[in-house]
Amino acid sequence: MMIERRAMERIPINRAARLSFDGIRGTPPCVVRDISALGACISTPYYIFANEFVLSFEGHSGIFICRVVWRKATLCGVSFLLRRRSPKLANDSGEPANVVRLVRQIV
Repeated sequence: MMIERRAMERIPINRAARLSFDGIRGTPPCVVRDISALGACISTPYYIFANEFVLSFEGHSGIFICRVVWRKATLCGVSFLLRRRSPKLANDSGEPANVVRLVRQIV
């Protein structure tokens, strides 16, 4: 039996998203399996080596700054970070990015 250690219950969403890594061009695809206001479980077709990255949902202007908490093959659990300013994305045009704090369910 596994003991649940999360501070908040995760909501299963299985929604397509994109990752941005500092200094790397392009935004590889991923699937957000479940999410809460504090973090998410992400599935990718590749192993994520970075400890921090930016997560964005297709068709949504906000971003989530993520720190990897655990990894298992192509799955990883992340916590969302709050920062005073948005990091510059590798493919950013220089326009300011919106950092979103998740306060409602994404459907």
